[in-house]
Amino acid sequence: MRREVSARQVNIAGDAATLLAVQNGDLHVHQRIGTHFIDELSFGAVAVPSGEQPSRLLNAGNRVVRFIGREQELAELTGWRESGAAMAVRLVHGGAGQGKTRLAHRFAELAHAAGWITVRARHSRDAVVQPVAVAAGNALVEVKPLLVLVDYAERWPLSDLLALLLDRRLHAGRALRVLLLARPLGAWWDALTYRLSEALGVRADSTELAAFDTARIGPREVFEVARACFATALGIAEPGHPAPELEGSFLTVHMAALAQVLAVRHGETPPTDPAQLSAYLLSRERSHWQSMYDNDRRVESTPQVLGRAVYVAALTRSLDYASAVPVLKAVTVADGAEDASRVLGDHAMCYPPHDPGTVLEPLYPDRLAEDFIALQTPGHAIGEFRPDPWAGGALAALLAHDARSAGTALPLLIESARRWPHLAANQLLPVLRERPELAVRAGAAALSAIASAPTMPLDVLVAIESAFPAEPPADLHAGVAAITERLATELAGHTDDPGRAAALALKLGWRLLDSGRVKDGIALLTEAAAIARRLAAGDQAAHVAQLELALRSLGRAHARAKDWAPAAEALGEAVGLWADNGGRCTPPSEDVASCLADLSLALWHQGRGASSLSTRHRAIAQLRRLVAVDGRHRTTLIRVLVQQADQLRRGDRNEDALDALDEALELLKAVAGSAGSGLELDFAATLLGRAKTLQSLDRLEEAEFAASGAVTVFRRLAEVNVRYDHDLAQARQVQADVLAGRSRWREALDAQAETVAIHRRLARISAEWHGLGLIRALIRFAGICRDAGTRTEAALGALDEAIEMARAPRYQSVRDRLILTARAIGADLLAAAGRHQEADAMRRTAQQSPQPDQPTPGDLAQVARSIGKLHPQIARARLENHFRSKEIAALILAMRPQGYWLHVVLDGFERTRRAAVVKWLVQDVALLDDPVVTRYVVQLLRGHDTLSIARFLGWAAPVVAAVVLENVSSYTACQVMPFVEPARIAAIIRELGYDPRVEILREDG
Repeated sequence: MRREVSARQVNIAGDAATLLAVQNGDLHVHQRIGTHFIDELSFGAVAVPSGEQPSRLLNAGNRVVRFIGREQELAELTGWRESGAAMAVRLVHGGAGQGKTRLAHRFAELAHAAGWITVRARHSRDAVVQPVAVAAGNALVEVKPLLVLVDYAERWPLSDLLALLLDRRLHAGRALRVLLLARPLGAWWDALTYRLSEALGVRADSTELAAFDTARIGPREVFEVARACFATALGIAEPGHPAPELEGSFLTVHMAALAQVLAVRHGETPPTDPAQLSAYLLSRERSHWQSMYDNDRRVESTPQVLGRAVYVAALTRSLDYASAVPVLKAVTVADGAEDASRVLGDHAMCYPPHDPGTVLEPLYPDRLAEDFIALQTPGHAIGEFRPDPWAGGALAALLAHDARSAGTALPLLIESARRWPHLAANQLLPVLRERPELAVRAGAAALSAIASAPTMPLDVLVAIESAFPAEPPADLHAGVAAITERLATELAGHTDDPGRAAALALKLGWRLLDSGRVKDGIALLTEAAAIARRLAAGDQAAHVAQLELALRSLGRAHARAKDWAPAAEALGEAVGLWADNGGRCTPPSEDVASCLADLSLALWHQGRGASSLSTRHRAIAQLRRLVAVDGRHRTTLIRVLVQQADQLRRGDRNEDALDALDEALELLKAVAGSAGSGLELDFAATLLGRAKTLQSLDRLEEAEFAASGAVTVFRRLAEVNVRYDHDLAQARQVQADVLAGRSRWREALDAQAETVAIHRRLARISAEWHGLGLIRALIRFAGICRDAGTRTEAALGALDEAIEMARAPRYQSVRDRLILTARAIGADLLAAAGRHQEADAMRRTAQQSPQPDQPTPGDLAQVARSIGKLHPQIARARLENHFRSKEIAALILAMRPQGYWLHVVLDGFERTRRAAVVKWLVQDVALLDDPVVTRYVVQLLRGHDTLSIARFLGWAAPVVAAVVLENVSSYTACQVMPFVEPARIAAIIRELGYDPRVEILREDG
């Protein structure tokens, strides 16, 4: 179970150059982007491969066989492509040779013809690509939509694949579609979809590609088309033999068709069994090497040496030259650097690298490479293909030299072993038993493949599980979960011990949660807690520690899923066990701190503010003790302090919030020299919290400086990764509010306009996740326009858009509040523009709307009566600890208090908290129905300075503001009015029925 309060990975690109440039509508750039690079897809004519080399004839990229069929799949993909979303991600998965790559390239070709920019993305470890210079003046792809193909998506590390999907430069056009291709649909996909949804609210979908659609086209039709195409490519009259009865994939049928054509040329009888087919075609591949060696000496390496080089290339995939030379020496394919250079050159003659900077281009299609590894390795029963004894030890030698090769070698071996049992028995299982850590090093894809292998022995799974790191990195979570789930299935029938069953459910539940399977993980953790509870009921002393761990794990899982009520319940029960059992089940100090921090969040979201603050105080105290001993806990303490400051600020305890943020900043300074990824986020979050708090304290100059710092950090992150757009929008919103508070209207409007633009982009990606942010940003834009007395029509247009959006069913819970706020601002804007009848009509509409976010009248009255009967000192403590400022104002108006009681309660509040309550009181016209409260507010405001009175009048309902101005001197009124926005003054004057400035002039006259 991980101990961080929260964490997010930051992926920073290596190059900041242009990703895509367009000249006359065509793509002209290859560009590396950190963990991935992009290159264009070509749809021009492809040179037909010369000679009989089966790998080149079968390679889908060479397009020897004409594309047929798949009309339904293409129609479904076209519908997905043309959907209105700004971003969509789809996975097409299926077994080897099902035709995924051919389908994807045909789909891309059709998209290109329809006006889409079509590119492919590959992991940067797969090639060496030099950026192509782009002439000045070329525009970024901002008009055309973009389609990105990603083959072998399951081989990418999860964080790298997510970095590709969130790369800023892919999101520049009208729409982005990412089509992923993969063999297995497993734990890696669950992890990716969860993290993508968490980052942007995008729900990726998947579809399995069937072997054939027999209702339209079956194996016989595929065979006949492929045979005709191969015959044409080889210059052979098409054989007239009937198509054999075949089962299997598209590739199997193509292999059978090619074998028949080659057999006609050589006067042979072609096989139809899949294994024999592979052996026959790979024998022809060997014959090609022999021809190049014997006839014209285009290569100096013997076929045996070339076969070994092909074997190595299949296991390592493409390498740069400097890495390839020692690999060939380590596996005894070459004796020295000169010999290795010759072998690499000869191999490139047979298999030209796709990228000029690489060598050891692997054999394609993958199925052929897998079968070559199997046939080259001793132990199979195919007499027509002679194995190489060298291959019996080549894998071990390769992994001993470079364990990094496990990432490419093990997945290939696992796939091959499904069809070739001797590989599993003689190669794969011995390696995994001797060095299980290699499976972990190979990554999540290899672990998932091992977990899904039906004949994988239990002892191998146990050995791999024991090699997992204590805190697996995020890229391993999917594979760790897959192995653990397979182990749980294997062990399910081997134990009747409920304690062991609970421990297994606990481990698997948390690992499923980490991998993105949140519901499944919580279900298992719930089961673990139930078992532990039953055990503790029978023998508490023996099982209370297990119950505490299960409850703590379940509570933290609910907190991660933002299920706050069950999180508070489970975590609260766990904390209760610490005291009830005399410390016998108290976890380690860092776990205590994490548990208390999560519990405080859950309590806060449950509206239990006082309990939340006290709980987080305990967490902070514990973390401070830990930091004094071990600096690794500083980051966790920083995050908890920022959470505490946020809650304190929302409770109007701004000075305390500022103290917490100052402590967080000091800790950030201490950790800055050695911190890893994530520090920028913590620094920006601390600055943003500081800006909000200083704004609440009216220290606007300092607030502006802090907000500017937060914007700088978030902008730098968002320039690379679109997941930080939301953070940037939040920071710009605060900056806009602070600038507006300083009457720097042009800068405030520029900041707010960018906030709206960011939210608009995000809402196009996911209206469900980001639409509310856009509505609020539009309303705030209109509010700043009103206060600045400018851009009235733009502001009214923004309000119209916000109101229309707010009527959507998904905003039902907040709809009334949003529309009420928008109409109030609209009325002020109309009044300022002299459109008084429209303004009055809009105010009447707003007053008739239900008041949002208020308790029902019955509940409000009941609570008010209860508090009103308390001694004022006790009432003050209850109000301050259990209610927000807005709720306190509503309760005071509902209880109609006595003057003495009201003075004792409100005068006992901390100054900023009292000001916040008065802020809400003056916004409610019901204030005027209670003369006691009205008198208190007027007297309080009389004692404030001019700017403070002006600020309260800016919040107040116009009729309440009019009453306040009537009860101060005319001179004070005249001093205050220049500091209130013109639209608000106009509304107040209309309520007063006169202008105090005119009256004072008349008196002076």
